[in-house]
Amino acid sequence: MKAAEDSAIYRAAASALRWAERCTADSLVGRAVARAGKVVGPVFADSLSFGTERVTSPALPHGPLPLSAAAFARPALALRGAIDREAPGRLIGGLTAAATSSAFAGGNWVRVLGAALLGLGCGMVSSKPSLAVVGIVVGLVLVVVGPWLLTALSASGVARLFGRRGGGRGAQPAPGSRVFTVPRATWVAMVLALAAGALAGAGPNTKSVVAAAVFVAMVAAVLWRPQFVLLVVAAFPWVDWVARTMFPGIGPLWDDALLVASAALIVWSVLVLKRDLPRSVPATLPVLVMLAAAVASIVVNRVPSSVGFYALRVLFEPILFYFVGFLLPKDRRWVRWAVGVFILTGTLLALHGLYQYVTHAPMPAHWVDVTETSITTRAYSVVQNPNVLGGILAMGALISGSLALSRAFSGARRIGVLAACVVQLGGLAVTFSRGAWIGLGVGLIAVLVLAYGRYIVAALVVAIVAWFAAPAVFVQRLLFSFSSAYTAKSATGLGRVWRWEASLQHIADKPLLGLGLGMFGGTTAYMFGYWAIWVDNFYLQMAAEGGLILLAVFLWLLIRSGKGLVGGYHRASDPYLKALAAGMFGAFLAVIVADFFEADWETLSVGVEFWFLAGLVTSALLQGRRPAEEEAEAQVETAVGLKIAKPTGAPTSGEAAE
Repeated sequence: MKAAEDSAIYRAAASALRWAERCTADSLVGRAVARAGKVVGPVFADSLSFGTERVTSPALPHGPLPLSAAAFARPALALRGAIDREAPGRLIGGLTAAATSSAFAGGNWVRVLGAALLGLGCGMVSSKPSLAVVGIVVGLVLVVVGPWLLTALSASGVARLFGRRGGGRGAQPAPGSRVFTVPRATWVAMVLALAAGALAGAGPNTKSVVAAAVFVAMVAAVLWRPQFVLLVVAAFPWVDWVARTMFPGIGPLWDDALLVASAALIVWSVLVLKRDLPRSVPATLPVLVMLAAAVASIVVNRVPSSVGFYALRVLFEPILFYFVGFLLPKDRRWVRWAVGVFILTGTLLALHGLYQYVTHAPMPAHWVDVTETSITTRAYSVVQNPNVLGGILAMGALISGSLALSRAFSGARRIGVLAACVVQLGGLAVTFSRGAWIGLGVGLIAVLVLAYGRYIVAALVVAIVAWFAAPAVFVQRLLFSFSSAYTAKSATGLGRVWRWEASLQHIADKPLLGLGLGMFGGTTAYMFGYWAIWVDNFYLQMAAEGGLILLAVFLWLLIRSGKGLVGGYHRASDPYLKALAAGMFGAFLAVIVADFFEADWETLSVGVEFWFLAGLVTSALLQGRRPAEEEAEAQVETAVGLKIAKPTGAPTSGEAAE
C-alpha cells in the first residue's frame, strides 16, 4: 500500500480529489448538500427505523418484560431451573465434569481414533491395498504419538494463523514417562475401535458402517459442544454437495434436518447445558410479520396447499439460519473458526471455478448471448450456477479483504486472508455474473466508507488501472448489459426486461397480496409448472407473488439486519470484530444489490450463508463476551488436549490484541 501511495498515479488522483472537494465546498450546491447532511444525519441516527442506538440483544431474565419476550423467556428460565434441580440436570453436570477431567479427554482420544484407522486399514488390505497402507501408517502414528501431536499443533504456525498461541500442554506426559503409558479405559476403547475399524474395512457394507459411525460421532460431538454446527453451516455449499452426491435419496432433505437439529441444539444449550440465557433477536418481529403477510397471500389467493407450503419453505428456510447463527452460544474463538471455515469454503469454490474456466468445462448455451463468442465457459463449481457462485465469492472476497486491510491480522495471517481474497476475486471474475460484479463494487464502496476511508483514493486508482488492464472479454461482458442491442433483445420474447414488465403488470393488478406466494417467477412456480423461467429480480418477483405488503416487510427485515451490523461495528473495540463487521456489511449490501438482477436468496447456498453470517456476526458484536463463555472455552481446550497456558495478568483470548 505504501508503494501505491508513493506512485505518480496515486498522487495525481489525490490532488484531483482534493481540488474537486474544494470546488464543491465553495459552490452553492456543495454548501446546500453539506447543510442537508448536517440536518438529515442526526434525524436518521435518532430515528426508530434507521438509528443504530437502540439495536441490542439483551438476555431475557426474570423481571419486567414486554409480553412477547416474557411469553418465551419466563417459561424457558423456569424449565431450565427445573431441569437443573432434577436428576437429569445433576447427571449431565456430573458427566460433563467427569468427561472434561478424564485422561481420555486430555488427548488419549487421538489414540482411539488411530486404532480405528489402523483397524480400517487392516480390513481393506485385500480389497483396497493403497488405502489400506495409508490407514495403517496414519493409525500407527496416532496410536504411538497422538497426544504429542496435539501439543506440537498448539505451538505451530497453523495454530497461530487461526489465533491460538503456543505453549499448550494438552496431554504432554511428565518427564521420564514412556510412550505407551496409557490408562486402562483408553486401552479398552482402543481395542473396541480397532475391532470396529477392521469389521468396517472387511465387511461388504463398509460405506454404511462408516457413515453410521460418523453420524454417531457427530451426534455425540454436537450434544457436547453445539457450536460445531456453526462450522457445518459455514461450509454449507460443500456439505450440501457431499450430502446430495453420496446420499441422493435423503440429500434434498438434509438441510431441513440441519435446521431442525440446530433449533433443538439451541434449546439444549439454553435449557440443559446452560451455556446462555434466552436472548432477544432484532429480526424476530419482521420475520413474524413477514410470515403473516406470506400466509395471507396464500390464503386469500387460494394457492394449493402443496404449492404454498413449498413456497414458504423456499422463502423462510434460509432466513431461519439467521437465528441459528445468532442464538447458538459462541465466543470469539468459535466466531473466528466459523468465519475461517467460510473463507476456506469460498476459496476452494473459487479454485474449482478457475479450474473449470481453464479446462473449458461444459455449460448450457443459454448462459451467454449468441454474440458473446469469446466466453468459452462460466465457472459454476459444485453449486451448479455461476450467479450463485458469484454471490458466495462476493461475500467471501469482501470479508477476507476487510480482514486483510485491518489491524486484526499481521504477518502470515494477513498474507493468508489476502491470498484468499485474491483467489476469490479471480473465481468471481470467471463466473461472468454481472449482478455479482456490480454487487461487489457497491459492497466494496460500503466497506471503504464505513471502515477504511484512508484507502478510498488507492481503491479508485486500482479500479481505474484494472478497468484498462483487464482482458477485453470481461469489459465487454459488463458493457453489453448497457448496450442498445441487449436492451432490444431483453424487451422481446422472454428477455429480462420483458419479464420485469410482466412482473410490474401483475403488481399493478394485485398490489397488496399479489398473485399468491409461489405462483410466479421463482423456484416454486417453476417446480409446479406455473411459470417456466425466473424473473431475475427478487424484489419484483416477491412483490408480484406476495404483494407490496410482503415486499415492504422484507425490506424492513433487511434494514433491521443491516442496522445490527452497523451498530455493532460502532460499538466494537476489538479490531477483528470491527473488521469482520465492516466486511460483513459490505457482503450484506453486495447480495442485496445483486438480487436486483438475480434471485440468489432462493438458492440455499447463498441464502443460508447470507443469513447465517449476518446472524453470527451481529450476535458476536451485540452480545459481547460473558463469563460462562470463558469457562466453556476452557473446557473445550482441556477436552481436546490443547489447553493454553496463560501467564498471570495476561488478557483473555477475547481481549488480547492481535
